[in-house]
Amino acid sequence: MSFNKKKFSRSGLFRNSVLIYYLTKFSGWVYRGFLSGIFGWLLTSYDFFEKGFSESLIVTKLKLISEHKVFGFAKTCKRFIARHYERSFFLNLVKGTKQRILTARVNTFGLFFFSYGFYLVLIQLIKQYVMEMQTTVPHAIYIGGGCMVGGFFMLCSRKNVARAIWDSRFLCAILFDFLSLSSLEVAEAATGEAHKGFNIPFLGGMAFGILSIFIDPLLIIRVLLVLMFLSMIFSSPESGIVMIMLALPFLETMTLAGVLCLIFISYALKWLCGRRTFHVRFVDFFVIAFMIFVFFGGIFTIDGSSFQKMLLFLCFISGYFTVKNLIASPSLVRSCLYALVISAAAVALYGIYQNYFGTLSTVWQDTSVFTEIKGRVISTFENPNVLGEYLILVIPITIALMASTENALGRFGLFAAVAAECACLVFTWSRGAWIGFAIATVIFLCVSSKYFMTAGLLSIPVIATFAVFKIDSSIIRRITSFGDSSTSYRLDIWEGVLRMLEDIGIYGIGIGEGAFRKLYPVYSLAEIEAAPHSHNLYLQISVETGFFSLIVFLLFICAFTQCSLSFCKSAVNRSNRLIALGIFCGVLAFLIQGLTDYVWYNNRIFLLFWLITGLGMAHVITAKDTYEESAQYH
Repeated sequence: MSFNKKKFSRSGLFRNSVLIYYLTKFSGWVYRGFLSGIFGWLLTSYDFFEKGFSESLIVTKLKLISEHKVFGFAKTCKRFIARHYERSFFLNLVKGTKQRILTARVNTFGLFFFSYGFYLVLIQLIKQYVMEMQTTVPHAIYIGGGCMVGGFFMLCSRKNVARAIWDSRFLCAILFDFLSLSSLEVAEAATGEAHKGFNIPFLGGMAFGILSIFIDPLLIIRVLLVLMFLSMIFSSPESGIVMIMLALPFLETMTLAGVLCLIFISYALKWLCGRRTFHVRFVDFFVIAFMIFVFFGGIFTIDGSSFQKMLLFLCFISGYFTVKNLIASPSLVRSCLYALVISAAAVALYGIYQNYFGTLSTVWQDTSVFTEIKGRVISTFENPNVLGEYLILVIPITIALMASTENALGRFGLFAAVAAECACLVFTWSRGAWIGFAIATVIFLCVSSKYFMTAGLLSIPVIATFAVFKIDSSIIRRITSFGDSSTSYRLDIWEGVLRMLEDIGIYGIGIGEGAFRKLYPVYSLAEIEAAPHSHNLYLQISVETGFFSLIVFLLFICAFTQCSLSFCKSAVNRSNRLIALGIFCGVLAFLIQGLTDYVWYNNRIFLLFWLITGLGMAHVITAKDTYEESAQYH
């Protein structure tokens, strides 16, 4: 007991020391100064503007107009479409097929996969050794062997598929907790009788195996996976949002656009049937206005390629509204956040592997200045700066999840993810990303808590000592060197772009690289004619869609900042506050890097930006509906 008292007294002595006292007092002063006064009011006054906007004359008139007979006719059309969709052959076919699959025995599917694998291997061996035909034997035999092994284990189960899913904690966690699929149908089918069959699955497997004579077996597997994926999206468009956030770094642009369109169609159909809602808030009007400028940027242009780019941009910006309205519960927000963290950790680990064991390119660095840097990692992206943009969007979210998680094992896993992501960020050698992340970290410490700031101030000597003795000198030289060719290249481009804006700044030249390449060489400096973009987000928006478009975008950022910080100031639940702050700081770091690079050049990063801003709004909206916050806001 005396030992515990002694330990307690030492802990109290540390907390009550003069250094800690004054650091905490200083942190409290900064914390209060940041969120109070005129500056703090401007940053945290979103609810005031939201209320004023909702009670404004324009919104009141729009509500009256919506009750007009014309809109009553639109509601009648909505009910007509919903009724016919509910009774459609397609929907009944999907429901019937899903029910038959859930009530079928697991060993029925085991027989199908075993039959498919057996005939696939048999056909490939006959083609290779009997018919002496050139064939893709290795991967076909591996697929067939895998199907046979999987089918053999499935043959041992007499449960129906629904019962097998319901009894598996892993599958329930993935399907119902993570992907947020409805568990009602599975629960009902799990109590029903299992339907068995022999001829159809056996013959079906044989038919698919024989098809491998003409069709690549990988294509058959892909088609089956696509059908399963489509079924999941039309059953629950929310699961599509989670999957798109998980797979974004690994998919091509047009694949992501196609998936997003399917999610939107599923969402629209469910909205027509009254199963989903759609709300427009104050901040959303700036996004709508920006989309209008983007639309005209694809119509009034100096290059025909702008139209296709405009369609892609509108599709990806619509992801903001889809996420904001579909992600309607705290558990769904968490699923999306963890999907982002899991994919970012995988990207970071691959980048670390690439740094030590892969082949690095020096295309994106001045080798005459940074001779000690062996190359910059790109992981699953095409450019190290793009990888940096991706990481700084997600790292603050990972840190917020780590700080808000009470489970020790979960916190350790998130800490490992943060460490991997930060290490990969270093290996990108992207100074713009480093600066953005550093400033966002300071803001995170200032807003999250005065105690977090005190801990940050106490860690400065430790970090400085570590930087002096442990950090590679190349990192310090990279941070402090701004006279290399990369910096001068950007400055020269900005000079040419500013010349161009003097002539076209009000209207813009149209969206896309094609329009920029057509006009920029007229204004560029000597030997800088081949720049694909302005290397600055805000200059590029002005060039493409005009100065007023930039103002609208900045107003959206201001409203998003107000919404996030207003919630952080008033939130009761610490976890909710940290997550909102983490999302905001990720967006802030991204926008700071936008001062030195055109961070929307990569289409996947453009989509991720709008998905994360939509997720930030969804988090604030859903968190206010929780028990802890509802008393504060209602």
